[in-house]
Amino acid sequence: MKTGIFNLQTYVQKNQANIIVLADEHTMNYCYPLLLEEVSSFIVPYGEGYKNLDSCEFIWKKLTEFGATRETILLCLGGGVVCDMGAFAAGCFQRGMKTVLVPTTLLAMVDASIGGKNGVNFMGYKNYIGSFSEAEEIFICDSFLETLSYKEKVNGYVEMLKHGLIADRLHYDQVKMLFLQENQHLEDQLILDSIAIKKNHVDQDFRDQGVRKRLNFGHTIGHAIESYSLTINDENESLSHGVSVALGMIVEAYISTKMVGLSKDELHELTMVLQRVVSGISDDIPTYEELKPYLIKDKKNTEQGINCSLIASIGEGVHDQYVDVSLIKEGLDFLANLK
Repeated sequence: MKTGIFNLQTYVQKNQANIIVLADEHTMNYCYPLLLEEVSSFIVPYGEGYKNLDSCEFIWKKLTEFGATRETILLCLGGGVVCDMGAFAAGCFQRGMKTVLVPTTLLAMVDASIGGKNGVNFMGYKNYIGSFSEAEEIFICDSFLETLSYKEKVNGYVEMLKHGLIADRLHYDQVKMLFLQENQHLEDQLILDSIAIKKNHVDQDFRDQGVRKRLNFGHTIGHAIESYSLTINDENESLSHGVSVALGMIVEAYISTKMVGLSKDELHELTMVLQRVVSGISDDIPTYEELKPYLIKDKKNTEQGINCSLIASIGEGVHDQYVDVSLIKEGLDFLANLK
């Protein structure tokens, strides 16, 4: 992993003739010019609703038209959708071409670009088709964050907060101020600290068989909420990934008080930190029956049931916790009462 726009520009200049840029309409307009070089490029539609095999087929057709080979570099310039889907498509094209990830959102910097998980949604289920494959290089450039709205930054703040909740109380205490004070400056080091927490889990458990599962805190419920929202709005504006995970963390924190000893005081604190996110939602909180199709198909599940990662305390995550449906319903009721 390298940091800074200069390192990215140097890399592009050195490999200009061998790079094809994958972007969306926003990153093509706002981020591509910062590369400072004219390189081959094409765009995919923006939004989670286009993170699917149809888009992958479009990518493969474009790569074929460009005459790409295994030695060609697909530079994925975008948020989580572009990074996840682009890396997956690149890994399948001719059984694997070189991939470079350039995340342009805070969420993608601290989550999608780190850890080698690639994939697309399938039949409405999140990341159902995918692979484990590390990128050739990752560039973290804070210059891209200058065009992000506060609302978009919150998606990243949620993942950063989660990193603190599962592994580092001090990190949590620093990140929570980004929620409590809207104009709080985001320090570059805080981004790197968050990346380091995720990378530490990945380095211990690349294939997601043990400790890496703790990174799923908030995601069992959160992914179900996000998937449900996509049936209403393809652009996923009403319940973005970050907002959905924030809601999932509240529900799973409530479950944590019942199963693994999270204190009610810490649950109350977390709900206060995330209150602005909850209050900003115009949609009703989905019911268990609305979420059930996605919960029972969650890829983390086993024959033992719905599998969640929880927190025993702020800074201490636990994984492989099989949760009874009645507790999920209680947690969703708790969340609904916060609105």
